Amino acid sequence: MKPPVADGSHTDDYLCHADQGSFLGLRALGRGPVLQFTWLLGQQPDDADVMALNARLAQGLFARLLQRSPLPWGRHRWVRSATPPPVTWLTQPDPSEPAPQWRGTLPDLDVDPEIGPGWRMVVQPRRGGGCVLSILVSHTIADGEACVQTISDAIAGRTIDLGIPDAPRRWAAARLLRDGAESLRGLPGVGRALMTLAQRRRSASSPLAETSPVPQRTLRDGSAQVVDVPLLLVAMDATVVEARAVDLGVAVNTLLAALAVRIAHAMARVDAGGQVKLVLPVSDRQPGDRRGNALRAVTVMAAPETCLESPRQLQRDIRAGLSALLRQGDEISALLPLIPCVPLWLARRLERMALGSDLPVGCSILGTLPQEMERPCGAASCLAISLRERYTIEDMNRLGGQLFLVCYRTGGRFLVTASGYAPGRITTRDEFAPLLQAALADLGLSGTVS
Repeated sequence: MKPPVADGSHTDDYLCHADQGSFLGLRALGRGPVLQFTWLLGQQPDDADVMALNARLAQGLFARLLQRSPLPWGRHRWVRSATPPPVTWLTQPDPSEPAPQWRGTLPDLDVDPEIGPGWRMVVQPRRGGGCVLSILVSHTIADGEACVQTISDAIAGRTIDLGIPDAPRRWAAARLLRDGAESLRGLPGVGRALMTLAQRRRSASSPLAETSPVPQRTLRDGSAQVVDVPLLLVAMDATVVEARAVDLGVAVNTLLAALAVRIAHAMARVDAGGQVKLVLPVSDRQPGDRRGNALRAVTVMAAPETCLESPRQLQRDIRAGLSALLRQGDEISALLPLIPCVPLWLARRLERMALGSDLPVGCSILGTLPQEMERPCGAASCLAISLRERYTIEDMNRLGGQLFLVCYRTGGRFLVTASGYAPGRITTRDEFAPLLQAALADLGLSGTVS
C-alpha cells in the first residue's frame, strides 16, 4: 500500500517540491546525500561490457540534470544531460582486502545534480583478481527505489525514455513567461502553506515550534576535516531471519526496524525519556514518475526495551503511522510549496529543524531487489547499498552524530548497511562493529559483519 502522491508535478519537467528542497539543502549546506551501490566481481569484466552498461545507465531518471529557474522564487526544471559521464577507472587495487571497507575513496568523487555528473560509475581492481564496481548517484537525481529500478533496467538492457527535454536557454523569453505562469498557479498552495506554518508555530507540540537558533555556517572550502563515518555491512541468511520474525510474531520489516532501534540504544542515541525517534521512508512512486524523491516518512517513537521483549508493539505503532499517513498525509508535505521561496541563508538555519533535534534514526527498507541487481557485469559475490554524506566534525558535533540503515533482500540473504557515528564515542569501524553484533544478539539474529 502506498500513500497518496504529495506533489502533482511528477509527470512534467518541473522538479517536485521535495526534489527542489533536496537541491536547496545541497547548495545551502555544501553537502548532500549520495547513494552508493557496490558490487564485488570475481573476474575483471570486459571493458566493452562496462562501457555498454554505463551507456545504458544514461537513460531514464539518470539521463538528466536540473536547470535553475531564472526567477529567484521559480521552480527549477529537469533537462536532458548532454552525454553520459565517463567511467572512472581506478588503477590502484582496493586496499581494504580481504575485508571490504565499503567506502575507500569513492564517495569523495563528486556528483552534482546541476553541474554534473549527477551519477558516475567507478571500477577498481582487487588484490587477487576481480574488481569492485560502484555506482554513485546524487539523491536529488533519484531515491533508493528509483536507483534500483534504473540500474536493474540498464543491466537487463531495457530501454527507458521518459521524454526529458533538452536544456533551453535559461533566460529565454518563453522560459521566463512559463516560469512566471507556473509561479502564479502555485500562489494558492503557497498561501495555504503559510497558513499551515502559522498554525503550527502557535502549537507548542509541533516540531516547527522549535526556534532555537542554529549558527549559520559557510560552505566548505576544503579546509574543514571530513569525518569518515563508520560503515558496516551485515549479511544474514534470509530463511533464518524469516523464521525469527515468525517466532516473534512480526513481519520481517518490523524485525529490521527493531534492529535499528536496538543499535540506537547501544549507541545511546535516545531522547531524554530513553526512546528512539525512528524515521521510516515510505515510497509513493507511481508508474512513469519523474520525481527523484518520491518519498514520505513515518516517524515512530520506539522504546528499546519493548522492542527487545516484544516487537509487536513496534509493529502496531508502524502500522498506525502508515494508516495515519494514508488518511491525513504527513506534516511536511503541506509546507513544501514554500521551498522555491526559501533563501539559502534560511535553509542553513532550518537544517536542525528539518532533521529534528532529538537524534533521529533512519531506516530505509527497500524490499527484495530485482534479480538483475546480482549481475551487473557478470556474477557478483556481494552487493552493498549505502547512503553517504560528506560530514565535517563540526557537522557531526552540531547534529549529535548519525545512524542510518539501508535494508534489502538479494540472493537468499538479507543485507543491512549501517552508518553510525557518535562524537567522541563511536568514530571508527572497530568501535561501531560490537554494537551491531550486540543488537543482532539482542533480537536472536546472527550475521556476518564486514
